[in-house]
Amino acid sequence: MDELLRERDILNKNMLKAVSATQKQTDLVKLHEQAKRNLEEEIQNYKDEAQKQRKIIFHLEKERDRYINQASNLTQKADSVRMPWPLDKGKGWKQWTLRVLLSLC
Repeated sequence: MDELLRERDILNKNMLKAVSATQKQTDLVKLHEQAKRNLEEEIQNYKDEAQKQRKIIFHLEKERDRYINQASNLTQKADSVRMPWPLDKGKGWKQWTLRVLLSLC
């Protein structure tokens, strides 16, 4: 009978160890699942931010192209006016710039 009680105590002790180990594994699984959700959310945030930046880049490139075209058109107009470029950017520069701008309007 003592041997059966001792065996029962050993089995109970082993069962408690197994329950404890199972609980630890369950807790680890929950922790990993939460970490996975956090990482997935972070990845989605990066994707959203990348999409926003692509839109900004697209608009900046469009604006750049518009400015290039505008500069080209203004250069063509300035060339058609055939005003000589001032040699230095002193007093004559401001007057020349004003004349060119007025002629383009």
